[in-house]
Amino acid sequence: MVGVLITLLFAVGAIGVGHFIVGRWTDGLDLAEAVGVHGIVGLGALGLLTLFVGLLPDGLKWGLLVVGAIDLAGYVNVAKAFQAAKFKIAKPDGPRLLFVMAIGVACLFALVGVLAPSDVLDWDTLAYHLAVPKLWLEAGQIQFVPYIHQSNFPFTVESLYIWGLRWGGESGAKAFSLAFLIFGGVSVFGIARSRYEGLAGWWAALTLATVPVVLWESGTGYIDVAHGIYGGLGVVFAARFIADPSSRAPLWLAGMFLGFAAGTKYTGLQTIAAVCFVLFVAFSARRAVTDGFKGALLLGVVAMAVACPWYVRNIVNTGNPVYPFFYEKFGGKNWDQKRADVYRNEQQSFGAGSLQNRHKPAMMGEAVLGLAFQPGRYVNPDQEHGNGTPLGAIGVVVVAAALLWMLSGIAGSFEVSILGVVGLSMLMWFVLSQQSRYVIPLCVPLTVLAGGAIERLKVGKVLLGLAIAQAGYSLYLVYSQRFQTQVQVVMGRYTPDEYQSQTIPFFDASQTINKEVDKGKVALYDEVFGYLLDVPYMWANPPHSTIIPYDSINDGTAYVAAMKHLGFTHVYISISPVVKDRAFVKRWLAAMGLDLVGQRKEDGSVSLSAIEALQVPFSEAERKSMLDDPVFWQDKWMIVLADAVAAKQVQPVQAFKNGILFRIL
Repeated sequence: MVGVLITLLFAVGAIGVGHFIVGRWTDGLDLAEAVGVHGIVGLGALGLLTLFVGLLPDGLKWGLLVVGAIDLAGYVNVAKAFQAAKFKIAKPDGPRLLFVMAIGVACLFALVGVLAPSDVLDWDTLAYHLAVPKLWLEAGQIQFVPYIHQSNFPFTVESLYIWGLRWGGESGAKAFSLAFLIFGGVSVFGIARSRYEGLAGWWAALTLATVPVVLWESGTGYIDVAHGIYGGLGVVFAARFIADPSSRAPLWLAGMFLGFAAGTKYTGLQTIAAVCFVLFVAFSARRAVTDGFKGALLLGVVAMAVACPWYVRNIVNTGNPVYPFFYEKFGGKNWDQKRADVYRNEQQSFGAGSLQNRHKPAMMGEAVLGLAFQPGRYVNPDQEHGNGTPLGAIGVVVVAAALLWMLSGIAGSFEVSILGVVGLSMLMWFVLSQQSRYVIPLCVPLTVLAGGAIERLKVGKVLLGLAIAQAGYSLYLVYSQRFQTQVQVVMGRYTPDEYQSQTIPFFDASQTINKEVDKGKVALYDEVFGYLLDVPYMWANPPHSTIIPYDSINDGTAYVAAMKHLGFTHVYISISPVVKDRAFVKRWLAAMGLDLVGQRKEDGSVSLSAIEALQVPFSEAERKSMLDDPVFWQDKWMIVLADAVAAKQVQPVQAFKNGILFRIL
């Protein structure tokens, strides 16, 4: 809990940092909007500063003094700004009290998620959002991590996680997600209140807080909420500039927010492109083509200036500014076309309809509406069959708000600009990767329009009912699927280790690996939760990188020689993800002289003596059949590892509920 408090206090200081950076452009904004904007800009600036500090030798060992000093200086700015504003917080009453209570419950649910240890549903949190900052902290410096390709993504928000991990562990890092939710909610509240008056601000804030994916991810180490707020506010301020270009302040703010969006996630580049295009069209139609070109160019230059440090770092490390994407155009270190194809195919596995028809123009309507009524196709796991977690949904309110404003006939240039960016962005989303969390940057401006629709449109009462229903559904969903379990460990009924042992298949094995692997390195197969390890590790599956030369490895002896050369002393294989074909798994284990069937103890573990069995090596026909399969190269490691185990060059150490640890002899 102490780490969470430190993070939230750090976020308060970021308000002053943001005020120092953009205060000249926020004069005249609604007070709530200004506070939210300053906090979000401040956090982005401190995250970007961490990159420059972290790249220096031992920068992460002494860099907290620099970042912390700037954050503390922000408190001085906060005090001066609030004193000058002379604001008073009015006690909420009537319907406003209900809004405060509902939003408070949403924040409480997120807080419990922050305090509870991450489990298997927080997949990317454990795989790389926290794992990479942990590796950097251990190294004392931001370094190239060649075996986790996501470590080359823009990491403005994960850079903040570095400090959260340092002062508060996992919860200290995840608390930044809660801070972004709060600042984002305050921002959209102020924006909608100043434009539409009435209760529009409250409806906008409630809608944002209860978008299912936003509510869930605000209690995790995912960065989509932060990214969505940056991209979404960039859209809002660009629309404000298009509606009233008499001041360039909104343009500078839009450029900064869009820059932080692209500095947080590659999809921010799509938002920059969509906003620049809409600005170009709007100004060209209203003024002249040259005005449209100048406005779009200026916005794009500001945004890329903010984002570019991460892309320059990629060029230096990999030769590809958007590594590992667009390998066909830019190439990339430790990557090739086969791996690029695997990655692209996985990205395109999300969405409505069959894989063959998913990106055909006729599917566009179903793809967009499907975000509201079949969310399981837009979220892991098993998205192709619609079995993804409903927590990843964006809900119906933002979709309905966009449709109602389109049909209203009273939309002004502000609303039209937002809808234009949303429409163009959805086209790019439809073609590239139809994941629901990639739509969060569009949800943010649409929550503003939702508040406005409830206050201004004749059919607003319909949206009001949907907003109430979605808020109730989202809170119940997160309560039933996350909160009621997580609160048990937060309240001390279960220890964090007990909770993660029950919710993460790899947890027990990771504890043994931490003790067993002494001055060595472990290769992980079908397992990416290296965050749980305190020893050197590597994602070893062929699609992750070309570091292990699988193309030239054709038997166990060559495999062992290559692994020793790379410094590996142990190998861990996870059984559970591979059990798609149980017959093959049984045959594969038999080739190693192992057998897990019917030998489990009551607690699910398997003793080493129990897994020894009669060895039945792969026949030449079996080997040829597998190696000739153009897709099987991804699993070639299974054959050569079986060879090495059968030849007693690799020895089983211990079996677990879902995997086996081996030692390379």
